[in-house]
Amino acid sequence: MKTLFNLYLKLFHFWMHFPQKLRFLLVGGYNTLFSYVLFVLFVNFFGNETAQISLLAAYVISSVNNYLTQKFYVFNTRGDYWQEYIKCCSVWLASYGVNAVLLFLLMHLLHLNPYIGQLSAIVCVIVFNYVLLKHFAFDSSGLKRIKQLFTRWR
Repeated sequence: MKTLFNLYLKLFHFWMHFPQKLRFLLVGGYNTLFSYVLFVLFVNFFGNETAQISLLAAYVISSVNNYLTQKFYVFNTRGDYWQEYIKCCSVWLASYGVNAVLLFLLMHLLHLNPYIGQLSAIVCVIVFNYVLLKHFAFDSSGLKRIKQLFTRWR
């Protein structure tokens, strides 16, 4: 068991030498695949008419997996788990909103099937997610910066 743990530590150390943006893309690719597979399974099981409900269910279920992989393998923070998870969920809620609107538009205006529509929407929200996760969810000063922005707009 100790040998396995030492191997993990060596792999983790090697992994953390990759640039953060590359780690985000790789971990994000895994998380996106995980979430997309859930979406496809739900649509296949419940039908195309439930694409929006399937999208919501996939987001909710994959949120824990996404949080843990982003926390440990991308941003490697030591912050408060609950606070970071809540901030991540707020980012993903905003991301879900953007994704849901894009999926609706792609399906109803461009008449794409839900599978192609969701793949297209995913591409659009990747940058959105990185910026908000990096500068808000996994940054202890992120909440302070957001509050400062809101007080300046008043």
